Order: sequence, then C-alpha cells, then structure tokens
Amino acid sequence: MRKPPSHLVAREGWILIAAAGLLMILAVRLSSVGLGVLALILLVLLIMLFRDPHRTIPSLPLAVLAPLDGTIKSIEHTDRGCLDREATCITMRVDNFGAYSARAPVEGKVLNLQDNYNDGSRLVGVSGLWLRTDEDDDVVMLIDGPRWLRPRSFVGYGERLGQGRRFAFVRIATTARIFIPITSRVEVNRGDYVRSGEDALAMLIHDADEAV
Repeated sequence: MRKPPSHLVAREGWILIAAAGLLMILAVRLSSVGLGVLALILLVLLIMLFRDPHRTIPSLPLAVLAPLDGTIKSIEHTDRGCLDREATCITMRVDNFGAYSARAPVEGKVLNLQDNYNDGSRLVGVSGLWLRTDEDDDVVMLIDGPRWLRPRSFVGYGERLGQGRRFAFVRIATTARIFIPITSRVEVNRGDYVRSGEDALAMLIHDADEAV
C-alpha cells in the first residue's frame, strides 16, 4: 500500500511555488515593483491552493466524515443513488482554497464503481470513491470538476482505507456528492461549512429505530 503524502503543502504545488519564488527574486533584481507585486500575489494564491494541513480525526467510528473542505449545498433523499438504490445524497460546494487532499469519509475497502455498470454507464469517466465498511455500509463520493484537472488517487481497488486518511489530490473541483445509506442520521444543515477529516456529515445507523 502506498503511503499517502503528509506535507503541509502538497507536492504537486512545489514546482509552481518555487517558480513564483524565483519570479519574486527576478523582480527584486530588476527593481520591478509591478512584477514583484504580481509574483507575491501568485505565490500567496499558490500556497493557499496547495496547502494540505494536518487534521485531527475524531474518535467516531460510525461517522461519515467530510471528505473535502466546503459548504453544504443540499441534502436530498433519492431512490436512484449511484449504486441504483435508495440513498441520502449530501452535495458540497468545494472550497478550492481549503485542504488540497481528499480524505476517506469512513473506514472500508475500496471498490470499483464501474463494476456495477455496463458500457455507456452514466458514471463512465466520473471521478469518485466507493467504500464498503465492515458492516456492509456503502458510502460513495463523486467529484465534479474540469476533466483536465481530475483528482489524482493514491490508492487502488481492493485496498483498505482508514477513516480520515488522505486518498487523493483534489486539484480543482466544483462540487462533491456523498451518497450514504438512507437510514443514516444527517448531522449537518444546508449552508454549513465543513472541514475534511474533522467534521461529521452523518452517522451510520444499523438499528432502524435509532434513525427516527
């Protein structure tokens, strides 16, 4: 199993940040105020974009943690989730200046979304993660964004992910949809801001009476 990166600034941004730093040095050498200001703004923006801070994972084994930093956009029940079953779909507006890495919402085994579909599936080419817990709960996350900047995963199918563990560089994303069992108890409201790996979106419920 590949070890996920744990740097405060994601490695994908090191070259760009170094280039912005060199541009600042060049501006000083040329005594160019305009170029210096541009380089400084670029440097700050790149550091904000690629920052990947440490997160303290809560001791909540049945929690579905936020996989990304962002704002809750909607919470809906659907009878046709991405696994063609009833589910609750929590949609997030991704904060691209939040943490650069995505984190596993639950502990479980990584499965292949395409295994459930034939050619022409609506999920072909979609970036996402399907995790199955030891209790057979399925949690699926789909990430929407530019095709030329899709998330880059560190894990493969069949691997086991710990809750809150980094599993991919998000890059530039617009929204994320998290599908959880219909019996789950949602812990967030529309408009809430959540932090990846720290804030719980929902709790998995195995006794139907507890979900009421």
